Amino acid sequence: MQRFGLGPKPGGLARIGDDALQALKDELDAPKIAAIERGSLPTYATATRVSQGDFSEVEAVRERELRARIGKQLSVDIGFVERLVMFWSNHFSMSINKDGVIRGTYGQLERDVIRKHVLGKFSDMHLGVMRHPAMLRYLDNQDSIGPNSEIGKSWGAGYNENLGRELLELHTLGAGGGYSEQDVTAMALLLTGWSYVRWWEIGQDWADVPDDRPGQFFFRKEWHEPGAISFMGEKYAPEGQKQAEKAIRDIARKRATAEHIAFKLVRHFITDEPTRAMVEPVAGAFHKSKGDLKKTALALISLPAAFDAPLTKIRTPYELSIAQLRALGAGYPEDATWLFYEPLRAMDNLPWERPAPDGYPDESWAWLDPDGMTIRLDTAMLAVDAYAEDFRKSAFELGKSLYGASLSDTTSDALMWTTDKRAGLTLLFMSPEFQRR
Repeated sequence: MQRFGLGPKPGGLARIGDDALQALKDELDAPKIAAIERGSLPTYATATRVSQGDFSEVEAVRERELRARIGKQLSVDIGFVERLVMFWSNHFSMSINKDGVIRGTYGQLERDVIRKHVLGKFSDMHLGVMRHPAMLRYLDNQDSIGPNSEIGKSWGAGYNENLGRELLELHTLGAGGGYSEQDVTAMALLLTGWSYVRWWEIGQDWADVPDDRPGQFFFRKEWHEPGAISFMGEKYAPEGQKQAEKAIRDIARKRATAEHIAFKLVRHFITDEPTRAMVEPVAGAFHKSKGDLKKTALALISLPAAFDAPLTKIRTPYELSIAQLRALGAGYPEDATWLFYEPLRAMDNLPWERPAPDGYPDESWAWLDPDGMTIRLDTAMLAVDAYAEDFRKSAFELGKSLYGASLSDTTSDALMWTTDKRAGLTLLFMSPEFQRR
């Protein structure tokens, strides 16, 4: 519940039983464990259409998506699969603040692409993200044109390397993964023509876009670089959209991709300093299974370090906020959303708002500066004031209910002798048990 989950809920230890590893495996096997019921949430077609509209409509969609996400994270017993969803969403990081296209569709992308494939094939998830309007807009690929294409020659236009570069450096092979600058250029050329339909193009003869797909992915074949393209020692035949798709699937099977992803998983869940002994079994499972993410997750939780390594990683502010709500049995404050957002804004960890494409950092040092710890204390007190008004247990009782015998003597004694509820719960939220995972 600490290392692999979203934090314990009262009585949670009793519900999962004595076999922690089996409890994690059971969650991976639970039917539809990653799914969120659509309800009022938009389909891909609706989200992409709305994303072309005004800010208020786009923002309303984002809020509904985030509310559904948080509701799911509060409802699960352990939250290992939810943590995997968060990991992959951060792996393919984007900022909703760049454009309404991203703000209006990021939640749908996470729900219908990342969640759908979180225990499936990495290549399917990766392709789904690369074809999504949010990613195309975030990394400026919507106007990337092959210089030797029909339109490229006519307009004197060229390609954009952003998506091709980050696809290699961040999403798959990793820096030092064996690719060259020529390969970055080749990937950018492979991705020319990958775009989406803009509202202002619909009905315009010169645009030649489908009128019934506003905001949706659209391959502009007249923009695509013609001919075969050589990439990482392979020559990809001119097959339009399939040309890049084949290259992307090939990258997913490379050993460097397996090692890059395994390193990030171990760093996220276990330690800031992954060793070769930790990374190798996870990379091997990924590579041997051709990117099967469930088998990769099983290899991760089967590492000796998964349960032996000390809990030294600091929770991100978002994880901390979710853990506080889970501990108190509270829900998302729909009538006062600032209670959830403002602490995360103060600690620079608002969901889906990392400005850089590298995602929020996983290392503890990023969240351990003196100002950060002071703000954590302030926000711990705010959480108690906001969510614990009707909470009846003492801080000591709650601590024992959450952590059982793993609650340290130091924390247990401090909670036992603190009679003020506000001070006691704040102390619990600032304890090493609560701050670390």
